[in-house]
Amino acid sequence: MRYEIHSIQQIGSTNTAVKELAKSGAPEGYVLVADAQTEGRGRLGRSFYSPAGSGLYTSILLRPQASVSPAALTCLTAVAAADTIFSFGQSCSIKWVNDLYCHEKKAGGILVEGALLPSGGYSYAVVGIGINLSLPVSIPTDLQSVLTGVFPFSTDAAFRDRFLRRLCDAFFTYYDRLPAITFWERYHALQNCFGRKVRFHMGETEAFGIAESIDREFRLIVRTDSGTVALERGEVVFV
Repeated sequence: MRYEIHSIQQIGSTNTAVKELAKSGAPEGYVLVADAQTEGRGRLGRSFYSPAGSGLYTSILLRPQASVSPAALTCLTAVAAADTIFSFGQSCSIKWVNDLYCHEKKAGGILVEGALLPSGGYSYAVVGIGINLSLPVSIPTDLQSVLTGVFPFSTDAAFRDRFLRRLCDAFFTYYDRLPAITFWERYHALQNCFGRKVRFHMGETEAFGIAESIDREFRLIVRTDSGTVALERGEVVFV
C-alpha cells in the first residue's frame, strides 16, 4: 500500500478533517499529520490533549476492500504503534482496547471512525493516532499523574516525521494482509491488564473483576464473582 503524508501546523482535529476529505473522494493512504490540535478527540467523547512540539497527531484514510471490524482496526493500529515504539528502543504495552502505555502511564491512544455499509464493511474508515513522543512542557493538573511521553528527550518535527513513516510502514504491513488477522498474538502479548483487578460498566451497572485474556474477536475476558464476561467495548480502569 502506498501512502502520502500531508503536514499542517495546527488544526482542530485531524480525524474531522480527514473524514471530510473522505467524503470528497480522497484516496486510501491519505495521511494527515498536525503539529497541534485545538479540538483533539479520543474515544468515549473525550478530548485529547494535543499541544505543539511534543506529540504525533495523525489520521490515516482507509477504504477497506475486506470486511474488518472497528475493533480489529483499532487493535491493528495499537500493535503497529507499539512495534514502532519498540523499534526506536523504548518499551510499550497496550491497555485494552486502545491505550498505549509507557513507564506505567498513558502515552497515546487511537480513535477509529468512519462510514459503515449495510453489509458491515466500511465505505471509508479514518484511523486517528495520538502519541506523546515527549512529555509536554505544560500539562493540565488533572493529567499530570496519568500522562507520560514515550521518549526521555525533546522531539522535533524531523523526528516526528521519521517516527510517522516507520509507523505507517508497520501499519500497512498488517493492513495489507487483511482479512487475515496476523496481529492477534502480538496484541495479546502486549496487554498490561492480565491478572489485574479492573472496574468496568455493563450498561449502567458498575462491576469489578480480574482481566484474564483477549479472545479472537478482541473482547476482554474478565472473571467476576458471578462468572466470566466478554467485554466488546468501553473502558476498564485499574483498581
